[in-house]
Amino acid sequence: MRLLFQRVFLIATVWSLFACQSAAVKPPLESSAAEPPRALTVPEKVELSSDPQVSPELTAEIIFNLLAGEVAAQRGALSEAYDYQFQSALLSRDAQSAERATRLALHTEDDLRALKAAKLWVELDPEDMTARQLVVVLMLRKDEQAPVIEHLKAIVRISEEKDENGFLNVMAAVNRELRREVAVELMRRLVAEFPGDPRGRYALAITAMVDKKYDEAEVEAVRLVTEHPDWSRGYLVLSRIYLADENKEKARATLADAVARFPAEPLLISAYARLLIEYKELPLAYEQFLLLEKVEKEAGNASYWLGLVALEMGKKDEARVHFMQLMSLGKRQDTAAYYLGRIEEDKSNSESAIKWYQRVEGGEYSEEAEARVVRLMAANGDIVEAQDWLQRMRIQNSSEVVRYYLIEAELLREHGTAEQVMALFDTALGALPENNQLLYARGLYAASLNRVDILERDMLKVIANDPKHADALNALGYTLADQTERHQEALEYVQRALALKPDSAPILDSMGWVLYRLGRHQEAIDYLNQAYAKLPDPEIAAHLGEVLWVTGDRQQAEKIWQEILKQTPDSKHVLDVMQRLKI
Repeated sequence: MRLLFQRVFLIATVWSLFACQSAAVKPPLESSAAEPPRALTVPEKVELSSDPQVSPELTAEIIFNLLAGEVAAQRGALSEAYDYQFQSALLSRDAQSAERATRLALHTEDDLRALKAAKLWVELDPEDMTARQLVVVLMLRKDEQAPVIEHLKAIVRISEEKDENGFLNVMAAVNRELRREVAVELMRRLVAEFPGDPRGRYALAITAMVDKKYDEAEVEAVRLVTEHPDWSRGYLVLSRIYLADENKEKARATLADAVARFPAEPLLISAYARLLIEYKELPLAYEQFLLLEKVEKEAGNASYWLGLVALEMGKKDEARVHFMQLMSLGKRQDTAAYYLGRIEEDKSNSESAIKWYQRVEGGEYSEEAEARVVRLMAANGDIVEAQDWLQRMRIQNSSEVVRYYLIEAELLREHGTAEQVMALFDTALGALPENNQLLYARGLYAASLNRVDILERDMLKVIANDPKHADALNALGYTLADQTERHQEALEYVQRALALKPDSAPILDSMGWVLYRLGRHQEAIDYLNQAYAKLPDPEIAAHLGEVLWVTGDRQQAEKIWQEILKQTPDSKHVLDVMQRLKI
Protein backbone atom coordinates (compact mmCIF):
# COMPACT_ATOMS: atom_id res chain seq x y z
CA MET A 1 0.00 0.00 0.00
CA ARG A 2 2.85 2.34 -0.94
CA LEU A 3 0.59 5.08 -2.38
CA LEU A 4 -1.70 5.13 0.62
CA PHE A 5 -0.55 8.43 2.14
CA GLN A 6 -0.47 10.23 -1.20
CA ARG A 7 -4.03 9.06 -1.99
CA VAL A 8 -5.29 10.03 1.46
CA PHE A 9 -4.02 13.59 1.13
CA LEU A 10 -5.35 13.86 -2.41
CA ILE A 11 -8.81 12.74 -1.25
CA ALA A 12 -8.67 15.12 1.73
CA THR A 13 -7.80 18.01 -0.59
CA VAL A 14 -10.66 17.20 -2.97
CA TRP A 15 -13.12 17.03 -0.07
CA SER A 16 -11.92 20.38 1.22
CA LEU A 17 -12.55 21.91 -2.21
CA PHE A 18 -16.06 20.48 -2.25
CA ALA A 19 -16.63 21.92 1.21
CA CYS A 20 -15.46 25.36 0.11
CA GLN A 21 -17.72 25.33 -2.92
CA SER A 22 -20.67 24.23 -0.80
CA ALA A 23 -20.12 27.08 1.63
CA ALA A 24 -20.00 29.60 -1.19
CA VAL A 25 -23.47 28.70 -2.54
CA LYS A 26 -26.18 30.84 -0.95
CA PRO A 27 -29.47 29.12 -0.11
CA PRO A 28 -32.59 30.42 -1.92
CA LEU A 29 -34.57 33.14 -0.15
CA GLU A 30 -37.86 31.37 -0.72
CA SER A 31 -38.74 27.78 -0.26
CA SER A 32 -38.60 25.66 -3.32
CA ALA A 33 -40.40 22.57 -4.37
CA ALA A 34 -37.09 21.06 -5.27
CA GLU A 35 -35.58 18.35 -3.08
CA PRO A 36 -33.72 19.93 -0.16
CA PRO A 37 -29.90 19.72 -0.36
CA ARG A 38 -28.37 16.72 1.39
CA ALA A 39 -25.53 17.16 3.87
CA LEU A 40 -22.03 16.47 2.54
CA THR A 41 -20.94 13.06 3.81
CA VAL A 42 -17.65 11.13 3.64
CA PRO A 43 -18.04 8.15 1.33
CA GLU A 44 -17.85 4.83 3.08
CA LYS A 45 -15.52 3.34 0.49
CA VAL A 46 -13.19 4.74 -2.14
CA GLU A 47 -12.08 2.43 -4.90
CA LEU A 48 -8.33 2.47 -5.43
CA SER A 49 -5.80 1.31 -7.99
CA SER A 50 -5.44 -2.27 -9.04
CA ASP A 51 -1.79 -2.10 -7.91
CA PRO A 52 -1.24 -5.30 -5.86
CA GLN A 53 0.62 -3.29 -3.21
CA VAL A 54 -2.38 -1.05 -2.66
CA SER A 55 -5.40 -2.04 -0.60
CA PRO A 56 -8.51 -2.61 -2.77
CA GLU A 57 -10.48 -0.01 -0.81
CA LEU A 58 -9.85 2.92 1.48
CA THR A 59 -12.56 3.46 4.07
CA ALA A 60 -13.37 6.60 5.99
CA GLU A 61 -12.07 5.01 9.18
CA ILE A 62 -8.72 4.24 7.59
CA ILE A 63 -8.47 7.78 6.26
CA PHE A 64 -9.32 9.23 9.65
CA ASN A 65 -6.66 7.14 11.46
CA LEU A 66 -3.99 7.97 8.90
CA LEU A 67 -4.65 11.71 9.02
CA ALA A 68 -5.05 11.77 12.80
CA GLY A 69 -1.80 9.84 13.16
CA GLU A 70 0.05 12.33 10.95
CA VAL A 71 -1.33 15.29 12.87
CA ALA A 72 -0.45 13.70 16.23
CA ALA A 73 3.09 12.97 15.05
CA GLN A 74 3.53 16.56 13.88
CA ARG A 75 2.35 17.75 17.30
CA GLY A 76 4.90 15.50 18.97
CA ALA A 77 2.21 13.30 20.52
CA LEU A 78 4.01 10.13 19.47
CA SER A 79 2.11 7.74 21.71
CA GLU A 80 -1.19 8.98 20.30
CA ALA A 81 0.27 8.81 16.79
CA TYR A 82 1.18 5.18 17.41
CA ASP A 83 -2.42 4.33 18.32
CA TYR A 84 -3.75 5.82 15.10
CA GLN A 85 -1.02 4.27 12.93
CA PHE A 86 -1.46 0.85 14.47
CA GLN A 87 -5.23 1.01 14.00
CA SER A 88 -4.71 2.10 10.41
CA ALA A 89 -2.40 -0.88 9.81
CA LEU A 90 -5.00 -3.26 11.27
CA LEU A 91 -7.77 -1.86 9.09
CA SER A 92 -5.85 -1.36 5.86
CA ARG A 93 -3.53 -4.39 6.16
CA ASP A 94 -0.74 -2.03 5.10
CA ALA A 95 2.80 -3.08 6.10
CA GLN A 96 4.11 0.49 5.84
CA SER A 97 1.62 1.66 8.45
CA ALA A 98 2.73 -1.17 10.72
CA GLU A 99 6.37 -0.21 10.19
CA ARG A 100 5.59 3.40 11.03
CA ALA A 101 3.80 2.35 14.21
CA THR A 102 6.77 0.17 15.17
CA ARG A 103 9.22 3.03 14.73
CA LEU A 104 7.00 5.42 16.68
CA ALA A 105 6.98 2.98 19.60
CA LEU A 106 10.75 2.49 19.38
CA HIS A 107 11.20 6.26 19.41
CA THR A 108 9.26 6.45 22.66
CA GLU A 109 11.19 3.43 24.00
CA ASP A 110 7.98 1.45 24.45
CA ASP A 111 9.25 -2.04 23.63
CA LEU A 112 5.94 -3.76 24.36
CA ARG A 113 3.98 -1.69 21.85
CA ALA A 114 6.88 -1.83 19.40
CA LEU A 115 6.82 -5.63 19.55
CA LYS A 116 3.07 -5.66 18.98
CA ALA A 117 3.41 -3.48 15.88
CA ALA A 118 6.49 -5.35 14.63
CA LYS A 119 4.63 -8.66 14.82
CA LEU A 120 1.87 -7.15 12.71
CA TRP A 121 4.52 -5.82 10.30
CA VAL A 122 5.91 -9.33 9.88
CA GLU A 123 2.43 -10.73 9.41
CA LEU A 124 1.71 -8.20 6.66
CA ASP A 125 5.13 -8.45 4.99
CA PRO A 126 6.79 -11.74 6.02
CA GLU A 127 9.67 -11.21 3.57
CA ASP A 128 10.88 -7.95 5.13
CA MET A 129 14.31 -8.59 6.67
CA THR A 130 14.24 -5.50 8.90
CA ALA A 131 10.86 -6.46 10.33
CA ARG A 132 12.12 -9.95 11.18
CA GLN A 133 15.29 -8.65 12.81
CA LEU A 134 13.37 -6.09 14.88
CA VAL A 135 10.96 -8.76 16.07
CA VAL A 136 13.90 -10.88 17.19
CA VAL A 137 15.51 -8.01 19.10
CA LEU A 138 12.24 -7.00 20.77
CA MET A 139 11.30 -10.58 21.65
CA LEU A 140 14.68 -11.09 23.30
CA ARG A 141 14.24 -7.88 25.26
CA LYS A 142 10.92 -9.24 26.53
CA ASP A 143 12.43 -12.69 27.09
CA GLU A 144 10.13 -14.28 24.51
CA GLN A 145 12.69 -16.84 23.34
CA ALA A 146 10.39 -19.65 22.23
CA PRO A 147 9.15 -18.16 18.92
CA VAL A 148 12.47 -16.46 18.09
CA ILE A 149 13.99 -19.48 16.35
CA GLU A 150 11.29 -19.45 13.66
CA HIS A 151 12.07 -15.85 12.86
CA LEU A 152 15.79 -16.67 12.74
CA LYS A 153 15.12 -19.46 10.27
CA ALA A 154 13.07 -17.04 8.20
CA ILE A 155 15.96 -14.53 8.21
CA VAL A 156 18.26 -17.24 6.85
CA ARG A 157 15.76 -18.13 4.15
CA ILE A 158 15.13 -14.51 3.11
CA SER A 159 18.89 -13.87 3.03
CA GLU A 160 19.43 -16.88 0.78
CA GLU A 161 16.93 -15.45 -1.70
CA LYS A 162 19.00 -12.24 -1.72
CA ASP A 163 22.25 -14.20 -2.09
CA GLU A 164 23.40 -13.08 1.37
CA ASN A 165 24.81 -14.99 4.34
CA GLY A 166 21.72 -15.39 6.50
CA PHE A 167 23.66 -16.59 9.52
CA LEU A 168 25.61 -13.34 9.66
CA ASN A 169 22.34 -11.40 9.40
CA VAL A 170 21.04 -13.47 12.31
CA MET A 171 24.23 -12.77 14.25
CA ALA A 172 23.68 -9.03 13.73
CA ALA A 173 20.25 -9.36 15.32
CA VAL A 174 21.02 -11.65 18.27
CA ASN A 175 24.25 -9.85 19.13
CA ARG A 176 22.12 -6.94 20.35
CA GLU A 177 21.08 -9.23 23.19
CA LEU A 178 23.09 -8.19 26.24
CA ARG A 179 22.96 -11.65 27.79
CA ARG A 180 25.65 -13.31 25.75
CA GLU A 181 24.73 -16.84 26.85
CA VAL A 182 21.22 -16.32 25.38
CA ALA A 183 22.61 -15.05 22.07
CA VAL A 184 25.07 -17.93 21.76
CA GLU A 185 22.45 -20.52 22.65
CA LEU A 186 20.11 -19.16 19.98
CA MET A 187 22.92 -19.35 17.42
CA ARG A 188 23.59 -22.96 18.42
CA ARG A 189 19.92 -23.89 18.04
CA LEU A 190 19.81 -22.25 14.63
CA VAL A 191 22.98 -24.04 13.47
CA ALA A 192 21.41 -27.35 14.51
CA GLU A 193 18.52 -26.59 12.15
CA PHE A 194 20.98 -26.45 9.20
CA PRO A 195 23.47 -29.28 9.88
CA GLY A 196 24.86 -29.37 6.35
CA ASP A 197 25.57 -25.62 6.04
CA PRO A 198 29.12 -24.62 7.13
CA ARG A 199 28.17 -20.97 7.43
CA GLY A 200 26.26 -21.62 10.62
CA ARG A 201 29.27 -22.87 12.54
CA TYR A 202 31.32 -20.12 10.88
CA ALA A 203 28.96 -17.56 12.46
CA LEU A 204 29.24 -19.34 15.81
CA ALA A 205 33.04 -19.15 15.67
CA ILE A 206 32.92 -15.45 14.84
CA THR A 207 30.42 -14.80 17.65
CA ALA A 208 32.76 -16.41 20.18
CA MET A 209 35.76 -14.53 18.75
CA VAL A 210 33.91 -11.20 19.02
CA ASP A 211 33.21 -12.07 22.67
CA LYS A 212 36.97 -12.80 23.06
CA LYS A 213 36.21 -16.38 24.05
CA TYR A 214 39.06 -17.67 21.95
CA ASP A 215 39.09 -21.24 23.28
CA GLU A 216 35.41 -21.62 22.46
CA ALA A 217 35.93 -19.95 19.07
CA GLU A 218 38.80 -22.32 18.28
CA VAL A 219 36.67 -25.37 19.14
CA GLU A 220 33.93 -24.19 16.76
CA ALA A 221 36.39 -23.36 13.96
CA VAL A 222 38.29 -26.66 14.29
CA ARG A 223 34.98 -28.52 14.18
CA LEU A 224 34.07 -26.45 11.12
CA VAL A 225 37.17 -27.40 9.11
CA THR A 226 36.85 -31.02 10.28
CA GLU A 227 33.23 -31.32 9.18
CA HIS A 228 33.70 -29.23 6.01
CA PRO A 229 37.32 -29.65 4.89
CA ASP A 230 36.51 -28.37 1.39
CA TRP A 231 35.14 -25.02 2.59
CA SER A 232 38.05 -22.58 2.46
CA ARG A 233 36.59 -19.88 4.71
CA GLY A 234 36.76 -22.23 7.67
CA TYR A 235 40.56 -22.12 7.59
CA LEU A 236 40.46 -18.35 7.24
CA VAL A 237 38.34 -17.85 10.35
CA LEU A 238 40.49 -20.34 12.29
CA SER A 239 43.62 -18.36 11.42
CA ARG A 240 41.94 -15.12 12.48
CA ILE A 241 41.01 -16.64 15.82
CA TYR A 242 44.63 -17.64 16.38
CA LEU A 243 45.77 -14.12 15.48
CA ALA A 244 43.20 -12.55 17.80
CA ASP A 245 44.53 -14.83 20.54
CA GLU A 246 48.10 -13.71 19.66
CA ASN A 247 49.12 -17.18 18.47
CA LYS A 248 50.85 -16.28 15.22
CA GLU A 249 52.58 -19.62 14.85
CA LYS A 250 49.30 -21.53 14.71
CA ALA A 251 47.84 -18.90 12.41
CA ARG A 252 50.76 -19.25 10.04
CA ALA A 253 50.61 -23.05 10.04
CA THR A 254 46.87 -22.95 9.40
CA LEU A 255 47.21 -20.56 6.47
CA ALA A 256 50.15 -22.43 4.97
CA ASP A 257 48.12 -25.65 5.05
CA ALA A 258 45.06 -23.87 3.65
CA VAL A 259 46.99 -22.34 0.73
CA ALA A 260 48.36 -25.79 -0.10
CA ARG A 261 44.80 -27.16 -0.11
CA PHE A 262 43.29 -24.22 -2.01
CA PRO A 263 46.03 -22.81 -4.29
CA ALA A 264 43.54 -20.65 -6.21
CA GLU A 265 41.71 -19.04 -3.26
CA PRO A 266 42.60 -15.29 -3.22
CA LEU A 267 41.50 -14.57 0.36
CA LEU A 268 43.70 -17.31 1.79
CA ILE A 269 46.73 -16.38 -0.32
CA SER A 270 46.40 -12.71 0.63
CA ALA A 271 46.03 -13.47 4.34
CA TYR A 272 49.03 -15.81 4.29
CA ALA A 273 51.21 -13.37 2.36
CA ARG A 274 50.44 -10.50 4.72
CA LEU A 275 51.24 -12.67 7.72
CA LEU A 276 54.58 -13.52 6.11
CA ILE A 277 55.30 -9.80 5.92
CA GLU A 278 54.88 -9.60 9.70
CA TYR A 279 57.42 -12.43 9.97
CA LYS A 280 59.79 -10.39 7.75
CA GLU A 281 59.87 -13.26 5.27
CA LEU A 282 59.65 -10.88 2.35
CA PRO A 283 60.85 -13.15 -0.51
CA LEU A 284 58.25 -15.78 0.39
CA ALA A 285 55.57 -13.10 0.79
CA TYR A 286 56.52 -11.72 -2.63
CA GLU A 287 56.06 -15.19 -4.16
CA GLN A 288 52.62 -15.48 -2.59
CA PHE A 289 51.57 -12.10 -3.94
CA LEU A 290 52.77 -13.12 -7.40
CA LEU A 291 50.51 -16.14 -7.05
CA LEU A 292 47.69 -13.87 -5.91
CA GLU A 293 48.18 -11.70 -8.99
CA LYS A 294 47.44 -14.73 -11.17
CA VAL A 295 44.27 -15.81 -9.38
CA GLU A 296 42.73 -12.66 -7.91
CA LYS A 297 39.37 -11.60 -9.23
CA GLU A 298 39.68 -7.94 -8.23
CA ALA A 299 42.70 -6.67 -10.12
CA GLY A 300 45.06 -4.35 -8.29
CA ASN A 301 45.26 -5.80 -4.78
CA ALA A 302 48.27 -7.97 -5.59
CA SER A 303 50.01 -5.17 -7.53
CA TYR A 304 49.77 -2.89 -4.51
CA TRP A 305 51.31 -5.41 -2.14
CA LEU A 306 53.92 -6.50 -4.67
CA GLY A 307 55.04 -2.90 -5.02
CA LEU A 308 55.35 -2.43 -1.25
CA VAL A 309 57.23 -5.69 -0.70
CA ALA A 310 59.55 -5.04 -3.64
CA LEU A 311 60.38 -1.62 -2.20
CA GLU A 312 61.04 -3.14 1.22
CA MET A 313 63.42 -5.63 -0.40
CA GLY A 314 65.20 -2.81 -2.25
CA LYS A 315 63.94 -3.92 -5.67
CA LYS A 316 62.96 -0.48 -6.90
CA ASP A 317 62.69 -1.37 -10.59
CA GLU A 318 60.30 -4.23 -9.81
CA ALA A 319 58.36 -1.96 -7.46
CA ARG A 320 58.04 0.65 -10.19
CA VAL A 321 56.54 -1.96 -12.55
CA HIS A 322 53.91 -2.93 -9.97
CA PHE A 323 52.94 0.64 -9.13
CA MET A 324 52.73 1.53 -12.82
CA GLN A 325 50.41 -1.47 -13.15
CA LEU A 326 48.22 0.05 -10.45
CA MET A 327 48.13 3.35 -12.32
CA SER A 328 47.11 1.61 -15.56
CA LEU A 329 44.32 -0.23 -13.73
CA GLY A 330 43.04 2.99 -12.21
CA LYS A 331 43.37 1.51 -8.69
CA ARG A 332 44.92 3.23 -5.65
CA GLN A 333 46.30 5.90 -7.92
CA ASP A 334 47.20 8.36 -5.15
CA THR A 335 49.19 5.70 -3.32
CA ALA A 336 50.85 4.48 -6.52
CA ALA A 337 51.80 8.04 -7.52
CA TYR A 338 53.30 8.68 -4.09
CA TYR A 339 55.51 5.59 -4.22
CA LEU A 340 56.51 6.26 -7.81
CA GLY A 341 57.60 9.68 -6.59
CA ARG A 342 59.61 8.08 -3.80
CA ILE A 343 61.32 5.77 -6.29
CA GLU A 344 62.26 8.69 -8.54
CA GLU A 345 63.42 10.74 -5.55
CA ASP A 346 65.66 7.88 -4.38
CA LYS A 347 67.17 7.84 -7.88
CA SER A 348 67.80 11.61 -7.61
CA ASN A 349 65.33 12.31 -10.41
CA SER A 350 63.89 15.38 -8.69
CA GLU A 351 61.80 16.74 -11.54
CA SER A 352 60.18 13.37 -12.21
CA ALA A 353 59.58 12.85 -8.48
CA ILE A 354 57.89 16.25 -8.20
CA LYS A 355 55.56 15.41 -11.08
CA TRP A 356 54.52 12.15 -9.44
CA TYR A 357 54.03 13.79 -6.03
CA GLN A 358 51.86 16.47 -7.58
CA ARG A 359 49.55 13.73 -8.91
CA VAL A 360 48.72 12.69 -5.33
CA GLU A 361 45.36 14.39 -4.87
CA GLY A 362 44.13 12.66 -1.71
CA GLY A 363 44.56 9.69 0.60
CA GLU A 364 46.93 9.04 3.46
CA TYR A 365 50.04 10.29 1.63
CA SER A 366 48.72 13.59 0.27
CA GLU A 367 50.26 15.79 2.99
CA GLU A 368 53.62 14.04 2.85
CA ALA A 369 53.64 14.26 -0.94
CA GLU A 370 53.07 18.02 -0.75
CA ALA A 371 55.84 18.40 1.82
CA ARG A 372 58.20 16.44 -0.45
CA VAL A 373 57.32 18.65 -3.43
CA VAL A 374 58.35 21.71 -1.44
CA ARG A 375 61.47 20.03 -0.08
CA LEU A 376 62.63 18.94 -3.53
CA MET A 377 61.99 22.36 -5.04
CA ALA A 378 63.97 23.95 -2.22
CA ALA A 379 66.80 21.43 -2.59
CA ASN A 380 67.00 22.39 -6.25
CA GLY A 381 67.29 26.03 -5.21
CA ASP A 382 63.79 26.90 -6.39
CA ILE A 383 62.62 28.55 -3.17
CA VAL A 384 60.50 31.14 -4.96
CA GLU A 385 58.93 28.46 -7.15
CA ALA A 386 58.11 26.42 -4.05
CA GLN A 387 56.48 29.45 -2.43
CA ASP A 388 54.53 30.20 -5.61
CA TRP A 389 53.29 26.59 -5.69
CA LEU A 390 52.19 26.78 -2.06
CA GLN A 391 50.36 30.02 -2.74
CA ARG A 392 48.54 28.41 -5.67
CA MET A 393 47.60 25.48 -3.44
CA ARG A 394 46.22 27.87 -0.82
CA ILE A 395 44.01 29.48 -3.47
CA GLN A 396 42.86 26.16 -4.92
CA ASN A 397 42.24 24.50 -1.54
CA SER A 398 40.75 27.14 0.71
CA SER A 399 39.93 24.58 3.43
CA GLU A 400 43.65 23.70 3.72
CA VAL A 401 45.04 27.23 3.93
CA VAL A 402 46.53 26.75 7.40
CA ARG A 403 48.35 23.57 6.45
CA TYR A 404 49.99 25.26 3.43
CA TYR A 405 51.07 28.19 5.59
CA LEU A 406 52.71 25.76 8.02
CA ILE A 407 54.50 23.94 5.19
CA GLU A 408 55.82 27.26 3.90
CA ALA A 409 56.94 28.23 7.39
CA GLU A 410 58.95 25.01 7.62
CA LEU A 411 60.42 25.72 4.17
CA LEU A 412 61.57 29.16 5.23
CA ARG A 413 62.83 27.84 8.54
CA GLU A 414 65.19 25.51 6.65
CA HIS A 415 66.07 27.73 3.70
CA GLY A 416 65.21 31.28 4.72
CA THR A 417 65.73 33.65 7.63
CA ALA A 418 64.04 34.09 10.97
CA GLU A 419 62.66 37.41 9.76
CA GLN A 420 61.04 35.69 6.76
CA VAL A 421 59.47 33.03 8.96
CA MET A 422 58.01 35.57 11.38
CA ALA A 423 56.81 37.74 8.49
CA LEU A 424 54.97 34.74 7.03
CA PHE A 425 53.34 33.97 10.38
CA ASP A 426 52.31 37.63 10.68
CA THR A 427 50.73 37.50 7.21
CA ALA A 428 48.91 34.25 7.97
CA LEU A 429 47.60 35.50 11.31
CA GLY A 430 46.60 38.78 9.71
CA ALA A 431 44.20 36.73 7.61
CA LEU A 432 43.30 34.24 10.36
CA PRO A 433 43.91 36.07 13.68
CA GLU A 434 42.13 33.50 15.89
CA ASN A 435 43.58 30.33 14.37
CA ASN A 436 45.07 28.24 17.19
CA GLN A 437 47.30 26.17 14.90
CA LEU A 438 49.05 29.26 13.54
CA LEU A 439 49.29 30.92 16.96
CA TYR A 440 50.74 27.77 18.50
CA ALA A 441 53.24 27.30 15.67
CA ARG A 442 54.41 30.93 15.82
CA GLY A 443 54.74 30.71 19.58
CA LEU A 444 56.94 27.62 19.37
CA TYR A 445 59.12 29.20 16.71
CA ALA A 446 59.43 32.37 18.78
CA ALA A 447 60.61 30.25 21.73
CA SER A 448 63.40 28.85 19.55
CA LEU A 449 64.52 32.47 19.03
CA ASN A 450 64.36 33.13 22.79
CA ARG A 451 61.43 35.51 22.20
CA VAL A 452 59.54 34.51 25.32
CA ASP A 453 57.35 37.60 25.02
CA ILE A 454 55.92 36.43 21.67
CA LEU A 455 55.54 32.85 22.87
CA GLU A 456 53.69 33.97 25.99
CA ARG A 457 51.39 36.28 24.04
CA ASP A 458 50.50 33.61 21.47
CA MET A 459 50.06 30.74 23.93
CA LEU A 460 47.88 32.83 26.23
CA LYS A 461 45.67 33.65 23.26
CA VAL A 462 45.46 29.95 22.34
CA ILE A 463 44.53 29.11 25.94
CA ALA A 464 41.93 31.87 25.98
CA ASN A 465 40.40 30.37 22.85
CA ASP A 466 40.67 26.83 24.21
CA PRO A 467 41.30 26.50 27.96
CA LYS A 468 41.85 22.73 27.51
CA HIS A 469 44.67 23.13 24.99
CA ALA A 470 47.17 20.98 26.92
CA ASP A 471 50.00 21.47 24.41
CA ALA A 472 49.82 25.26 24.67
CA LEU A 473 49.76 25.07 28.47
CA ASN A 474 52.75 22.75 28.37
CA ALA A 475 54.73 24.88 25.91
CA LEU A 476 54.15 28.00 27.98
CA GLY A 477 55.02 26.31 31.25
CA TYR A 478 58.15 24.61 29.94
CA THR A 479 59.47 27.78 28.28
CA LEU A 480 58.90 29.88 31.38
CA ALA A 481 60.78 27.27 33.43
CA ASP A 482 63.59 26.94 30.92
CA GLN A 483 64.16 30.55 29.86
CA THR A 484 62.95 32.65 32.81
CA GLU A 485 62.95 32.65 36.60
CA ARG A 486 59.13 32.46 36.75
CA HIS A 487 59.25 28.84 37.91
CA GLN A 488 56.21 28.79 40.18
CA GLU A 489 54.05 30.25 37.43
CA ALA A 490 55.49 27.68 35.03
CA LEU A 491 54.55 24.87 37.43
CA GLU A 492 50.92 25.98 37.45
CA TYR A 493 50.67 25.85 33.66
CA VAL A 494 52.32 22.42 33.45
CA GLN A 495 50.10 21.07 36.22
CA ARG A 496 47.05 22.12 34.19
CA ALA A 497 48.49 20.46 31.10
CA LEU A 498 49.26 17.25 32.99
CA ALA A 499 45.72 17.10 34.38
CA LEU A 500 44.45 17.11 30.80
CA LYS A 501 47.03 14.61 29.44
CA PRO A 502 48.38 12.58 32.38
CA ASP A 503 50.13 10.00 30.15
CA SER A 504 51.87 12.45 27.83
CA ALA A 505 55.64 11.89 27.82
CA PRO A 506 56.47 15.49 26.76
CA ILE A 507 54.29 16.92 29.56
CA LEU A 508 55.79 14.52 32.13
CA ASP A 509 59.21 15.71 30.92
CA SER A 510 58.14 19.35 31.38
CA MET A 511 56.91 18.61 34.89
CA GLY A 512 60.24 17.01 35.74
CA TRP A 513 62.14 19.98 34.32
CA VAL A 514 60.02 22.54 36.19
CA LEU A 515 60.52 20.65 39.46
CA TYR A 516 64.26 20.51 38.79
CA ARG A 517 64.35 24.27 38.29
CA LEU A 518 62.45 24.61 41.58
CA GLY A 519 65.11 22.52 43.32
CA ARG A 520 62.79 19.54 43.95
CA HIS A 521 65.25 17.05 42.52
CA GLN A 522 63.86 13.67 43.60
CA GLU A 523 60.37 14.56 42.38
CA ALA A 524 61.94 15.74 39.13
CA ILE A 525 63.73 12.40 38.68
CA ASP A 526 60.48 10.49 39.24
CA TYR A 527 58.67 12.42 36.51
CA LEU A 528 61.61 12.31 34.10
CA ASN A 529 61.97 8.54 34.57
CA GLN A 530 58.27 8.15 33.68
CA ALA A 531 58.72 10.32 30.61
CA TYR A 532 61.84 8.46 29.45
CA ALA A 533 60.14 5.08 29.91
CA LYS A 534 57.32 6.22 27.65
CA LEU A 535 59.47 8.05 25.09
CA PRO A 536 63.25 7.55 25.17
CA ASP A 537 64.06 10.53 22.96
CA PRO A 538 67.18 12.76 23.10
CA GLU A 539 65.60 15.79 24.80
CA ILE A 540 64.10 13.76 27.65
CA ALA A 541 67.38 11.84 27.97
CA ALA A 542 69.26 15.13 28.21
CA HIS A 543 66.98 16.38 31.00
CA LEU A 544 67.01 13.13 32.97
CA GLY A 545 70.76 12.79 32.61
CA GLU A 546 71.37 16.34 33.80
CA VAL A 547 69.29 15.93 36.95
CA LEU A 548 70.94 12.58 37.71
CA TRP A 549 74.38 14.11 37.17
CA VAL A 550 73.64 17.09 39.44
CA THR A 551 72.27 14.82 42.18
CA GLY A 552 75.36 12.60 42.09
CA ASP A 553 74.23 9.59 40.05
CA ARG A 554 76.72 10.29 37.27
CA GLN A 555 77.13 6.68 36.19
CA GLN A 556 73.43 6.35 35.39
CA ALA A 557 73.44 9.75 33.67
CA GLU A 558 76.30 8.73 31.36
CA LYS A 559 74.63 5.39 30.65
CA ILE A 560 71.44 7.15 29.48
CA TRP A 561 73.36 9.61 27.33
CA GLN A 562 75.45 6.89 25.70
CA GLU A 563 72.29 4.89 24.89
CA ILE A 564 70.95 7.87 22.97
CA LEU A 565 74.25 8.70 21.27
CA LYS A 566 74.46 5.14 19.92
CA GLN A 567 71.17 5.71 18.15
CA THR A 568 71.70 9.36 17.20
CA PRO A 569 75.39 10.29 17.48
CA ASP A 570 74.74 13.94 16.57
CA SER A 571 71.99 14.50 19.14
CA LYS A 572 72.18 18.23 19.87
CA HIS A 573 70.29 18.02 23.17
CA VAL A 574 72.61 15.42 24.69
CA LEU A 575 75.82 16.90 23.28
CA ASP A 576 74.90 20.39 24.50
CA VAL A 577 74.22 19.26 28.08
CA MET A 578 77.39 17.18 28.17
CA GLN A 579 79.40 20.17 26.95
CA ARG A 580 77.71 22.50 29.45
CA LEU A 581 78.48 20.10 32.31
CA LYS A 582 82.04 19.71 30.92
CA ILE A 583 81.84 15.96 30.49
